[in-house]
Amino acid sequence: MRGHEAIIRMRLAGYKPSKVWLLALGCGIQRTAFNDAESVIANGGQAEVHIAADEIPGTLDFRFLSGLFVLLQCGDKSRLRDVYSRLMEFEPARVIVSGAGVLHITSEGAK
Repeated sequence: MRGHEAIIRMRLAGYKPSKVWLLALGCGIQRTAFNDAESVIANGGQAEVHIAADEIPGTLDFRFLSGLFVLLQCGDKSRLRDVYSRLMEFEPARVIVSGAGVLHITSEGAK
């Protein structure tokens, strides 16, 4: 998982992003100085977290997303469900899920 450390640093400094893109895409994301999830905030972009295809959703620690607005995108329906289920354990403020023919929006403050 990449991008979470930048968000943790923000939160420790007393800030939080208005929204976080959580990308669990099956293919690897080409990392450059401009699109690496750990540096995208510093480059003026919106917060992103990239989940690698070989990571097991049930083992991911999403505490840094607690209370935040999360935009979850995934291309595989089964993996999408697994990541969403794990994410909801950490009580994000709101989640919009898209990908694999799925669109789901939680109401604000939903648990």
